[in-house]
Amino acid sequence: MAMHVRDIGSGPPLVFLHGWSCHGGFFTPQVEALQDHFRLLLPDLPGHGQSPAPNDLSITGLADALHDMLIQHRVERPVLIGWSMGAMVAFDYLRRHGCRGIAGLVIEDMTARISTDAGWRLGLGGGFDATQNAATLGLMQADWRSFSAASLPHLFARHHAPAAALKHWVGAEMVKNDPATMAALWASMAAQDFRDLLPRLDLPCLVVHGGGSQLYAPEVSEWLVATLPHARSLCLDRSGHMPHLEQHAEFNAALAAFAATLVAPEPAR
Repeated sequence: MAMHVRDIGSGPPLVFLHGWSCHGGFFTPQVEALQDHFRLLLPDLPGHGQSPAPNDLSITGLADALHDMLIQHRVERPVLIGWSMGAMVAFDYLRRHGCRGIAGLVIEDMTARISTDAGWRLGLGGGFDATQNAATLGLMQADWRSFSAASLPHLFARHHAPAAALKHWVGAEMVKNDPATMAALWASMAAQDFRDLLPRLDLPCLVVHGGGSQLYAPEVSEWLVATLPHARSLCLDRSGHMPHLEQHAEFNAALAAFAATLVAPEPAR
């Protein structure tokens, strides 16, 4: 099934993988800052934005769509930028296709497993267990508008209020989603566990964490950097779950510096 993709600019390729209930348009500040120096690919992952929902509403299905996109658009040695769910899509792609052909990975405010139990406390909110997951799925299917409105404040930094226009736009975009589609993808995301994969990811990684994130504690970033073979971290103190929107200038500068050291110029298309 075709996936809507914006393919902008020229140069070393950057592939932006958005979070759950969002779309490629959430990376507009990156387009504005980086399109003169990089080739930017911004898909609406299946079931989001302008991309229809396939029969396989799963993280694996989204990773398959990423694989197809890289082939169809002839993308060579991209840097994958995975924000939230987008990081899990990248993880699943790397698990099944390997690191060869990928120049680097950016993990933005995400963990290896969002579900928690007695042996794993570095998931969503530090305590998102099976009972809470079931309740969350019920709420989003019963009343998506209320669920998305209640979730919105938790996406931003704990002690730094977002610009009113940004908060309004994010909320308006999230509420457009289909609740059944979102529930299916949430259930798939909650079932994922990439802890065994990360020590085997033999590629440069940049772990970006929002210092005011209400979803993932600083210990998540610390664990990722300690577990990944070639990783360094960046904490943006005034950001929550969306550093690329909340502190876009700092995020863009760090991303450009990271990518510039990794990606050879792409052949002319």
